[in-house]
Amino acid sequence: MNLKINHRIKNGVVNVLYFNKFKVKLVFDSIASTFAFSFLFNEKNREQAELACVSHYHECILQHEGETLITGILLNQGFSESAVAEYAEFGGYSHPGVLEDSSIPPDLYPLQTDGLSLADIANRLAARFHIKCIIDPTVSKEMSKVISKSTAEATQTIKDYLAELCKQRYIVMTHNEKGDLVFTKAKTNLKPIIDFSDGVIGTNIRMNFNGQALHSHITVKKQASSSGGNAGEFTIKNPYVPVAHTYRPKVIIQSSGDDITTEEAAKQALAAELKNITFSVKTDRWKVDNKLIRPNNLVTVYSPKNFIYKKTELFIESIEFDGDNESTVAELTLVLPEVYNGETPKNIFVEVHENFPRMSNIN
Repeated sequence: MNLKINHRIKNGVVNVLYFNKFKVKLVFDSIASTFAFSFLFNEKNREQAELACVSHYHECILQHEGETLITGILLNQGFSESAVAEYAEFGGYSHPGVLEDSSIPPDLYPLQTDGLSLADIANRLAARFHIKCIIDPTVSKEMSKVISKSTAEATQTIKDYLAELCKQRYIVMTHNEKGDLVFTKAKTNLKPIIDFSDGVIGTNIRMNFNGQALHSHITVKKQASSSGGNAGEFTIKNPYVPVAHTYRPKVIIQSSGDDITTEEAAKQALAAELKNITFSVKTDRWKVDNKLIRPNNLVTVYSPKNFIYKKTELFIESIEFDGDNESTVAELTLVLPEVYNGETPKNIFVEVHENFPRMSNIN
């Protein structure tokens, strides 16, 4: 792993900083991936001092064996002094991360836009920060549709405002390794890139089911707008909270300004709740077919110890690479594909009834 900072060139070669410890997290459902690293800082080394200079927000490119992972900026520095040499610590994120920390600048007011598409709005806001927008063909039609009226809040971050518009159109706002803002859909129909199962050397699998955050019924109510828009109501059931065992209803009031139906809003609410079912896979394997494992891919998991009694497809939402001079590990965070593809979920844990022997046969 190496880091090119500020495109500095010395003797015709781009200056690269090598470090002792690192942590890189690539995330799909986010406008920025993050990195952190540490090394033994030599305050008398002018080149190191210029590369690690506090408050300069240097642009940086993080790579592994020539493969770019993140293009962003250096945000945080931490130094210390003691009798024993200590590591200096650094961290940053992808370029679009600034949109998560920034409000719409006053020079781009008014906050209300009329007759613009989501693509128009996104390009206008991102360009102010010198960030390029990439629109995937899968969402180009939705991105090009004209929005009759859209109004941002003065204190709202740019990311939250755009995410609000994307959510209503089933568009995922993410980023790429070049530091661009990307609008796309999740790739949940591709062939899984890797199989994980219990007992494989160098691999640890963990499942977490947060039942408190799940509801058996989600009802979305939409009130009629002053302009004559229709009221509506729709209820969707969550197969992961069977009514036979518990009744946990939730009601959501939908804004009259939302462009989606109450049914679509209910489906989105259910998909959001399904994020409370997660799987973590730690492995010493970083690559598949000589390429680093990345988010927005499928894997299969078979792990009876984690209540997965049948090989099941799961979606890579994020992956964290962690290492030092002695060892490296990757940790994948997996979620159900239905979190992103809008399809009706099926309870994968029901498979236990078909694959587990009857209790009467167990001594």
